Amino acid sequence: MSSTIYPWTLQSTGSSNQSYSTGVTLRFTPYTTALYIAIYTPLCFCIIFGNLLVMLAFLYNKELRKVQNYLLISLAFNDILTGIFALPPVVAVRLLISPVTCFASTRFTFFLPSIVCCGSSIYHLLAIAVDRCLSLKWPLQYPRIVTIRRVTIVMLIIWMINLSFACLPLYYPSPEVDHWVCTTDDRYESEVDAILLVITGILPVYVFCLLVLYAVMLRVAFRHIERRREMTNHIDTTARDAQARRRGIVTMAFVVGAFAVCWIPTTLKGIYEIFAATTEKKLITVQTFAEYVSFVNSMVNPIIYGYFNRQFKTGFKIVLTAWGCLKAKNPRSKQQLSGRDNLALNINSEKEGQPKI
Repeated sequence: MSSTIYPWTLQSTGSSNQSYSTGVTLRFTPYTTALYIAIYTPLCFCIIFGNLLVMLAFLYNKELRKVQNYLLISLAFNDILTGIFALPPVVAVRLLISPVTCFASTRFTFFLPSIVCCGSSIYHLLAIAVDRCLSLKWPLQYPRIVTIRRVTIVMLIIWMINLSFACLPLYYPSPEVDHWVCTTDDRYESEVDAILLVITGILPVYVFCLLVLYAVMLRVAFRHIERRREMTNHIDTTARDAQARRRGIVTMAFVVGAFAVCWIPTTLKGIYEIFAATTEKKLITVQTFAEYVSFVNSMVNPIIYGYFNRQFKTGFKIVLTAWGCLKAKNPRSKQQLSGRDNLALNINSEKEGQPKI
C-alpha cells in the first residue's frame, strides 16, 4: 500500500514494544484519500445546511416557537456540531497514521466529539419520541406536563450524560500511553473492547425503546380514529381513516427504520472489531461504512422531523424565499414573512424592477 509522508514530522514519543515512524503518513493512496474526502464532504455540507435550515425556520416562523419544538431545535443544533466538530476528526484519524492519531494516549480525543454529539443525537430522538407520546396520550394535560423549564432540564441532562460518558477514558487511561493502536496486530484490547461492548449492547436497546414508543403512539392514534368514526356519520370517514392509518404506519416505519439502519451497523462493527477483525483493510472498510451511516443520521433528522411537519415546511419556504432561492407565489405568502424576509424580498424586487412590499 503506497503512502505519502509529509515534509514535517512529529517528535518520537517511543514505544514499549517497537519503534514507529514519527512522520505523518497517509493510510491510503492519494487517489483513495481524495475519494474518501469527496464522499464525506457532501455529507458534512448536507448535515450543516439541513439543520441550519431547521434552526432558521424556527427563528423566522413564529408559529414554530412552541415548547414542543424546542427539542427539535436542540437536536438540529447538536447535529450542526456533529458536522463541524465530530465528523472531521473521525475522517482525519482514519486517513492519517502518526503518533498523535495512533498512540493510545491521544487517539481517543479524536473520537471524543463524535461520542458526545452522536450520543446526544440518540437521546434527543428518544426524548422527542417521549414528547410526542405524551402529546397523543394526554393531549389535555400535555401543556401542564411539558413546560419550558422541564424541557430545558431534559436537554441539560442529555448533554451531561454524554459528556460524562465521553470523559470515561480520562478517568481510566490506558496503562501503556504510548501503545500503538492503528493496526489489528497492535490494537490495545482491554479499554477498547470494553467501550465497544458497551456500545454494542446499548444501541439495540435504544432501537427497541424507540420502536416501543412509536408503537404506543400508533395505538393511541388508531384509538382516536375509531372514536372519531363513531362520532361522525360522514360518507368518506372510512377512506380518511384508512389514509390516516397508512400515514401513521409509514411515519413509524420511516422513523424507526432510519434510526435502525443508521445505528445497527455500529453494533455490528463493534462485534466485528472484537471477534472477527483479521486484516487492517477489512477492519478499516467496516469502520468507515459504520461511521458513515451513523453520521447520515444527522443528515436525515431534518428530513424526518422537519419536512414531515407542515409548519416546518412553511418555515423552510420562508427562509428559502428570504434567501432568494424561491419566489413568493402570492402577496399573502409575502405578508407572512418577518421584517428580515421583507428586506430580502425588497432587495430582489429592486433588482427585478418590481415595486416594494
